[in-house]
Amino acid sequence: MFKKAQNNKAEATSPGEPAPVPVVAPEVTTPKRVLSSASVLDSHKPSVISEGFVLTGDIFSSGILHIEGKINGKIKAESINIGPCGRVDGDLDCETLHVKGVFSGSAVCGELVVADKATVQGSVAYRSITVSRGANIQGELLCRRGDD
Repeated sequence: MFKKAQNNKAEATSPGEPAPVPVVAPEVTTPKRVLSSASVLDSHKPSVISEGFVLTGDIFSSGILHIEGKINGKIKAESINIGPCGRVDGDLDCETLHVKGVFSGSAVCGELVVADKATVQGSVAYRSITVSRGANIQGELLCRRGDD
């Protein structure tokens, strides 16, 4: 179990006294960080404006914003989801815009999805669009090409 260091020199120990045994500390390793699929999903959790919450002002987010309340202002985010109870009046700038509630104003987005029972009023510039039967669109839809 323990190895005694061999030494050619005579050790100065008294007879009957055990020779000293060198103690070696265990090797300490630092844990490695492993990214699991759960930690990747954590970075994609949305910020939520709940039903009954009213906000007047600007929102800037690098992630997903889910809106069930009411917002009046400018929003810039990676993805904006206006839920069935949500209402947004203002200017939007995002990569994806999903509308299930009411949007009024102007928007610039990459992907526009308008669900049935949703209302869009104003001007929306998009690269791709999906509109469900029953959606109400009043205003101007402008198809953007490339990185416009």
